[in-house]
Amino acid sequence: MSAPQPTTRPRIRRRLALIAAAATGTVMLAFCVPLAFFVRTVAYDRAIDAAELQARSLGAELSGVHDLTTIRRIARQANSAAISDATVYLAGGMATAGRGVRPARSTLAGIPKAVRVRHVGTTTAAGSARDVWEPVHRSTALAVVVQVPAGELAKGVIKTWIFLFGGGAVLVLLAVGLADRLGRSIVRPLLALEDVTHRLRDGDLAQRYEPAGPYEVAEVGQAVNELADRINGLIASARVAASDLGHRLRTPLTALRLDIEAIAAEGDRARLAAALESVETAVSRLIEESREAPKPASRRSDLSQAVRDRMTFWSLLAKSQKRPVDVRAPSRRVDVPLSRDELDAAIDALLSNVFAHTPEGTAFSVQLRPAAAASQSWSLVVEDRGPGAGLQPSANGKPRGTGLGLDIVRRTATQGGGAAEVGRSASGGYRVEIRLPLAAPDA
Repeated sequence: MSAPQPTTRPRIRRRLALIAAAATGTVMLAFCVPLAFFVRTVAYDRAIDAAELQARSLGAELSGVHDLTTIRRIARQANSAAISDATVYLAGGMATAGRGVRPARSTLAGIPKAVRVRHVGTTTAAGSARDVWEPVHRSTALAVVVQVPAGELAKGVIKTWIFLFGGGAVLVLLAVGLADRLGRSIVRPLLALEDVTHRLRDGDLAQRYEPAGPYEVAEVGQAVNELADRINGLIASARVAASDLGHRLRTPLTALRLDIEAIAAEGDRARLAAALESVETAVSRLIEESREAPKPASRRSDLSQAVRDRMTFWSLLAKSQKRPVDVRAPSRRVDVPLSRDELDAAIDALLSNVFAHTPEGTAFSVQLRPAAAASQSWSLVVEDRGPGAGLQPSANGKPRGTGLGLDIVRRTATQGGGAAEVGRSASGGYRVEIRLPLAAPDA
């Protein structure tokens, strides 16, 4: 079974793209923001310089001119060729050729003091616009003012900003695209390596990774290949050892069969022969499985059937020891997400715990029931009426609640997505409950 491919962009590529976007965006802002302020300052200075040049030129033309008609004509000619509006203020306080005639008091009040005394030119604010003043010497005209509109102060700034930040955004997108391409060269080998590891996990030990991509990824892939070879070697060694162990058990089992046949009591001989037959079947199965490569076990089995089958064996032993047993398992299927071998091992561990730690004749019960009325899980409860309670030592002096058997039970419950609880039964004996969720329905 191959690993499912991700339906979204791999995280490595997304992270590399974010890193590239953050780094490039930071650099672009570090350049573009100061440059944007510089562009605005340059546009402002350009407009003011042009207005100052216009005011000085007009002031120079009006210098020494005392005729009012000539002053108006020169001012109108200057305004017709310029973008900004120029206004001439007369020495008597009247304005002409630009803003119309105004009262002398208000007009003079609006002229900067340094310009009124004909010292130097200056620039003042006029709302969002700017007024550039220039004094006129030796003339009836007192001063020239050129008003620079707000649009002229920021002329071309917006277009330049759009070009500037637009270019920066394009560079960021190019960096993100390049980072995504570079990330793909890393992600593709990683996805191939992920697929191989998932196949190895699912039992396909013949899968190997073809080293590719960056050096580090290729090295990890080579290590995975060596690990798979090592696992194959260990499995082969374990298979040989298990097969040898199975064959070694044949001899004592044969001797034990001969001893059983020599027993005079018919009932004891039949019971021991049945038990020996079960052991021989398990040994034969061990030998057969050790000769074959392991196959993936089904992770779905019927818990109810497993309880009934295992109680068929344990009921015979309980009858020989005169142990009353109460078995309650539904006839319906109770599918849980565990293999049949795992269930059999857990059930055998629970029941062997009862037989090992309670004297003969002690009653016990095995119940399989829903964990709750509306729950999607089932409980397997094993209780006995033996001496001792909870985790106290049993009649033979050995502690109950620890050991390999209950470790198998706890591990099996955890693997199935459930839990195991050890405690005291209502009669004061030992109680173990395994809660397992139902297996998901087949797709």
